[in-house]
Amino acid sequence: MSDAADMTRSKDRTVLRVLMANEPRAYRDGIAAVLRELRPGIEVTTVEPDVLDGSIPRLTPDMVVCNRATSVVREEVPVWVELYPDYAPWSVVSVRGARSTLMEIQLPDLLAIVDQTASV
Repeated sequence: MSDAADMTRSKDRTVLRVLMANEPRAYRDGIAAVLRELRPGIEVTTVEPDVLDGSIPRLTPDMVVCNRATSVVREEVPVWVELYPDYAPWSVVSVRGARSTLMEIQLPDLLAIVDQTASV
């Protein structure tokens, strides 16, 4: 993670920032709405996948949900979820570099990852 990203995160640790950049858009918007409803203390932003990398320095997310974790996501974001990469039945989760694979991830799994991110 870059020094600038570390400094920005440390200035405002009271708000957990989740950046949603997965496809399809309806799925992204639906998950974002549910996260906002069930975890009102977090900030959820949605972006198109093609602007994900450019959004990371500006938004300094603590967690990203996307279909493909780019090198920028892997290097700059502490927690990320590859949601069904290449339409596979699994998802990849990385929490501070510790990766795991979840088969058929569900909303409770995403909520648990958000909660884990908030406590990291």
